[in-house]
Amino acid sequence: MRLTINLTARLILLLSLFVVLHIQSAVAQTKNWVGTWSCSPYAAEKHTPPEPFIASNTLRQVVRVSIGGETLRIKFSNKTCATPVTMKKVNIAVSKGESKIDPSTITELTFNGYQSVTMNPYSELHSDPFKFNLDTSMRIAITIFYGEAATSPDMTFHYGSRTDSYILKGDHSTSDTFAGATVVERWYHINTIDVLADETAGCVGILGNSITDGYGLHGGLQNRWTDIFSQKLLVNKRTQNIGVLNMGIGATLVSGPGPTTGVSRYKDDLLTQSGIRWIIIFYGTNDIGAGKSASTIIKAYQTIIDDAHAMGIKVYGATITPFKGSGYFSEAHENVRNEVNKWIRTPGNFDACIDFDKTIRDPNDIEKMTEKFSKDWLHPNESGLAVLGNSVDLNLFTDKE
Repeated sequence: MRLTINLTARLILLLSLFVVLHIQSAVAQTKNWVGTWSCSPYAAEKHTPPEPFIASNTLRQVVRVSIGGETLRIKFSNKTCATPVTMKKVNIAVSKGESKIDPSTITELTFNGYQSVTMNPYSELHSDPFKFNLDTSMRIAITIFYGEAATSPDMTFHYGSRTDSYILKGDHSTSDTFAGATVVERWYHINTIDVLADETAGCVGILGNSITDGYGLHGGLQNRWTDIFSQKLLVNKRTQNIGVLNMGIGATLVSGPGPTTGVSRYKDDLLTQSGIRWIIIFYGTNDIGAGKSASTIIKAYQTIIDDAHAMGIKVYGATITPFKGSGYFSEAHENVRNEVNKWIRTPGNFDACIDFDKTIRDPNDIEKMTEKFSKDWLHPNESGLAVLGNSVDLNLFTDKE
């Protein structure tokens, strides 16, 4: 009898253990990588880091994420460069403003279990997944102590950081402040931050030019229209698990050849992103300024739409904002803008239209921005960017669209 009871107890214990493991496995399977921050990488050309440069030195860079999480990974990029880049130490910490961090939050990154890693020419890589208490909208500092890292026009960077980065000679990877650092308003080698998130989470990638990239913004305020839009998503219960990835590059076109045009980079910048479910295309102003036809711009849109749809990704078009009063304006250019916007607004072309033109134009002269929202009649000012970000309909990112 005692043997029977012991056997029964063991069977119950084994069954319970099986159930627990099954539940844990099921929970793990419902977690997916989702992008919470990204920038579009391209070649620095004349915008290389100033002295003392970054080779054998430490670079601290600050970013604002969108959604939070407890398990992260970071992607680094050397995709444009013909020489290798060695990162001897990399860590992440909570930013306390400017170059300061909370030292109690420093978390060392590894790469296949190793502290040091070399990115080969024209390559990218992810860190190993790591634990970190990442809150929504958190400002974090990514600190890299470099080994080999050539200062060259083909080094990989992103111009429009709109926030300062800091360089110190030698290894200062765990310093809580970078007093005396050389300051540069750029990002180098950092590309994407993913979080392990619930299966219902996803992200929206935004393809655009200088208005999306944050032209004219400085001081690390994180007040691009995409930041405003992200915050709007985060405070709404229906959309609080949606990340926002800003893939804008200033002074670029959506059409044509070249590595920074939208039609050349959308596959790498958008379609490879973890958890991407939506794309917003807000692009075309510079094409019009460069004399491109409406059909050329629309063809670029259609290429991106077709490839995104093949992956089950929805694509929303944002209308091109007015630019009367700027050097881009002419009657011919205005006709192209109106033709492109008509196509964007026509149902069946994009999955939906986000009408930034109507949001920001002057009701008394619809060829111009409302004056209080204009920086230079081409770019919105801070108030104008906030109006754009707040105008996006959140129903486009729920099941009720």
